Amino acid sequence: MTLTNQLNPVSRTDRPPAPIKISDLNIQSEPPLQASGQKPGLADIDTLFGPLRIGEFSVSRQTLQALGGRIHGQALSASSTYFSEPDQAFIDALEFDTTQIEQRMRSVPSPENAQIPPLLYEIVTQRSPDAPPLMREMPTGEFADAMNKINHLLNATQRLDIRRDPLPEHLPDWVDKTKSRGMASMGVGLQAYGLYSAYIGAIDALKKGDTTEALINLGGGLSEITSLGVEYALSKTGEQMIRQGSMAFEQFGKTSMGKWLCRGAGLIASVLTLPFDIYTAIKSFTDAAKAQGKEAQDLYVTGGLSVFSGALSLALGCAALAGFQAAGPVGIAAAAIMIVGSKIYGAVRAVDDIDDYIELTVNERWRAGWFAFTGQRQDKALMDRYLVAKTTDDYAKALKTRSLRWLDNEFRETVDVIVNGRFEVTLQPTRLYRYQWDEDKGETPYTIENLPIIKDTDDSNDARDGLPDSDSVVSITKSDPAKGVFWSLGGGHDTVQGIKEKPNFFSYTTGRKTLSGGDKNDSFVFQSASEALSYDPIKASELSGGDGIDLLWLQGTHKHLDHIPDPPRHLGYDIDLKRGRLALRPASPGLEPVLHSTLKSIEKVETLAGATNRVIGSDQADIIAANGNDHVEAGAGDDQISVRGLNATVDGGPGSDIYYLDPMCHRISITEDGLEPSTVYLGVSLEAIQRWFVRENALVIESLRDDDPGSPRRELILENAYRTMDGKRILHHEKWAFITQDGFHLQPDWPTEILQSGDLPVSVTIRTSGVPKASPVQINDHPHVLSAQAHSHYFVSRQIRRAALFAPKDSLPSHSTVYVDFDSEEIVRVSATYVVSITEMEAFTFLDYDNVHFTLTFARGARLSLHGNVIGNRTRKSDMGAGNMAAGWAMNHPLTLVMRDGVSYHLDFPRNNYLEDAKNPGYRLIESRASLRERAGRYLFVSPFVSKRALKNTPQRVDFLATEHNATYWLEGRSASYELFPASNLSIRLSTAEADVRLSGSSTWLIHTHLLPEKITLRDLSIKNDLIKIGSVHIHLPDSNDPLLPLETVEVAISSGNRYRINNLFEVIGLCVADARAYSTIDALVQDARDHQHRDELENTDLQVLNLRLRDATSGRIFYNVATDTWRLESEPSRVISAEHLSIVKE
Repeated sequence: MTLTNQLNPVSRTDRPPAPIKISDLNIQSEPPLQASGQKPGLADIDTLFGPLRIGEFSVSRQTLQALGGRIHGQALSASSTYFSEPDQAFIDALEFDTTQIEQRMRSVPSPENAQIPPLLYEIVTQRSPDAPPLMREMPTGEFADAMNKINHLLNATQRLDIRRDPLPEHLPDWVDKTKSRGMASMGVGLQAYGLYSAYIGAIDALKKGDTTEALINLGGGLSEITSLGVEYALSKTGEQMIRQGSMAFEQFGKTSMGKWLCRGAGLIASVLTLPFDIYTAIKSFTDAAKAQGKEAQDLYVTGGLSVFSGALSLALGCAALAGFQAAGPVGIAAAAIMIVGSKIYGAVRAVDDIDDYIELTVNERWRAGWFAFTGQRQDKALMDRYLVAKTTDDYAKALKTRSLRWLDNEFRETVDVIVNGRFEVTLQPTRLYRYQWDEDKGETPYTIENLPIIKDTDDSNDARDGLPDSDSVVSITKSDPAKGVFWSLGGGHDTVQGIKEKPNFFSYTTGRKTLSGGDKNDSFVFQSASEALSYDPIKASELSGGDGIDLLWLQGTHKHLDHIPDPPRHLGYDIDLKRGRLALRPASPGLEPVLHSTLKSIEKVETLAGATNRVIGSDQADIIAANGNDHVEAGAGDDQISVRGLNATVDGGPGSDIYYLDPMCHRISITEDGLEPSTVYLGVSLEAIQRWFVRENALVIESLRDDDPGSPRRELILENAYRTMDGKRILHHEKWAFITQDGFHLQPDWPTEILQSGDLPVSVTIRTSGVPKASPVQINDHPHVLSAQAHSHYFVSRQIRRAALFAPKDSLPSHSTVYVDFDSEEIVRVSATYVVSITEMEAFTFLDYDNVHFTLTFARGARLSLHGNVIGNRTRKSDMGAGNMAAGWAMNHPLTLVMRDGVSYHLDFPRNNYLEDAKNPGYRLIESRASLRERAGRYLFVSPFVSKRALKNTPQRVDFLATEHNATYWLEGRSASYELFPASNLSIRLSTAEADVRLSGSSTWLIHTHLLPEKITLRDLSIKNDLIKIGSVHIHLPDSNDPLLPLETVEVAISSGNRYRINNLFEVIGLCVADARAYSTIDALVQDARDHQHRDELENTDLQVLNLRLRDATSGRIFYNVATDTWRLESEPSRVISAEHLSIVKE
């Protein structure tokens, strides 16, 4: 059976184009025909060039074809492989047929087939990390799962860029950079080896036909540490009463009575309402045909009234034609008929509506109908019965609607059945206050009405073997064993035995509970845990989890109301998992905790947020979430403890514990016995950590909670890390591992003993690199418009002269971070420039602002301009003093600056003086250093990553797309000539491979500038300290002071076409080739060459001139000798040529 491959999730067709394109020059792209006239095949190309060399492997083109090799989706051919050496574009575009690979690997063993696994592995290691996958997914088949997993291993290996430094260039001061880079490189190497081992093991198992073994091998290769998510798809939703008014009155108000009132304005109005009456009638009858019951009755009556209203309009119109005297009686009689009819129908509907909820006697029906017809209030006893019954029905419908919504949304993946608790409706006298009352007439400020209240009643359910058939049970899908049952019990004294074979989620509030779970992971969600702190329970509840890992969640947030007259009697909960007790902690220190619930088989607990709780763990592995200002004694076992409250003290006890910390905590104290290792997930990024130090006997880790300088830092204190002995601090517990939010694994370099007193800084080694920050877009000297994406990143080079960034206009909310390659101390000036216009109106002066931009001036004169981030506010103006009305400023595009030394700023509004602006309107320039609002802490400085591209040993062309480039490109030549076509704001490194330097010397680079948006002249070229500046393009050359490195040959073709050779050693630029098209006459060309000679800007006195020809059309290169003022033809050196024999080729 032949399997067809489906597209991988990362399809080749929807990938963005590569920002760099490398192609061959002066090489025949199509193979020549053979002597027989036929096109050569792959075997002929293999014979001509030999096998392809990919990394350490040589493979023939025929072998690649046999494996289903394709390039850009097309089968391999002689045309697509007509070269001796594959370039990076070929390796990245190569893909194989998964089915043919699987068949070859499982076929009869042979030397050729044995080379397939290492060949595939070698190819993915040579591919670019962002290249498409080497193979596509196999949709079906006996070995599809195993092959897809193997393919995933190859993809993971491809993404593992072992040539790139896994750590960012700039690291926090507390990091030991030397050790960290060594450990990170080692970690990448071990990871690569682990992936390779898993890959080979999986292939061996696949060859044996053991897919189970293959998947086990893959599990080891793909495993990774993930944090425990203590999140539950449970949400507390307020109850919602549903009350619907009668449709008849609404429709009646829109038709009959409304139209009658409208006609009271005059007979002409009837003409205007007639089309509406007809439309309403047609629509009502049409809708009535689709409706049922009372809704249909309402629509038929509405249609009837509209027909009568339309007929009335016609009758009044006819009466008007006959004479206005007849119109009055007709209108009055018709209106009376309509009023009486609508009143009768309204009374019938009122009685019928009451009868839907309560049973009426004949007498009650007549009284209710008469009272409704005459507009009198109904009997109180009848209305009380009706109100209770209707509220009961409405609330039951509301519970069902809410349950269905939960099943469709919040509980979709976790719950398939909801059981609602029982309730009853009673009436309670309630004061309804008036807006107005007259005390002289004996009126009171309020009236007393009986209003319905809903009260939860006692529930009793034994669902161990299944749920009963009841209206309180809501489900929309077939029962799923993996999904649970949500028991919405509310208050009351409830006794529930949960389903044995499904997870049970018990949601309850007040009252005594006896709840038992099943064999799965159950949850007990105490929704009114905060309110329960205000009273003592009458009798303790009983919660039993049964088998599985069961959760007690004290839901809500305690609000500290100590200032009120009757504050809560308790300050939190005392949870003892070892003794099985949940108790209330009294606010008075001398009182004992009050038992609230007994606990049995509870392994998870979440404390009440905002409260002061205490948790005592069991001797087993507990999962504890401390959400308040808690004290936790986890006890023995390998516990998992999440700290989310503001302050927490945790004693992990014996065992290997794991901690998950919230970034907004203030102070966390952790004590461990030090016998087994413990892991801390810090919950903050690498750059948020500011300091590691030993204080007394504890290790303290300080991190930022936010970037507000006024916010206190988070303190993580690891107690008893040291012990004091003989006046020295001796290391006691170093078995800690730390993991940041962005995946960096950290290990402190613990001093074994500390002799001095006071705080001691501690350096840290990064053992495993995490997720790096986004590589920023390079910005040099060409103006650039910031991206309108949600968050964009830019890098401003230290080599700039004048850089400018423009905020996008009318974009969605977006933010940019700009990394500026200067220290904060190098900012010598911050100025704000804007245009203010004024309008005088009476005693006020109205100010409007436009064209706002900031200019940052750095040491050595470099400048960065920021345009459009702040704009004049367009809202209502207010008095800024002295009658000057202005709306102030608004942020159009927020900007964050990160300097090289880690200091960071938010760009704020100009610090302008409105009085001065009013006195001096127009163009304004002010000093505004305060517009840079410093953020708390130090931040990681990020520069563009280096993307290395190895070129061929034959001439090639390199094109850079005119787009944002977030990399510094490193082009490694191989002693050939290369032509570059750069884009603006690029940074490029040029070098020659060491092996080729020894054999053939350095490479030659010709850089074209005519595609750049800016015009490049000689004044835009410079060379200093191995850096060539070509406008906004920066070319970095190898160190010219290193005698072991060759000097690269670099020429630049400026916009006019003239070429200049860059001498890196002596830092001079000389004209080497002139383009005659840049000059109006040959005399102008000669004069310019002489001017270059006078300025020492001529590479050689013998100057080649392009686009110049002899009038007799003799071919050959033409040179002009500046020293002798003579022309010569390279092909005929002895020929005497004068300027009159030459002409400029303009086309």
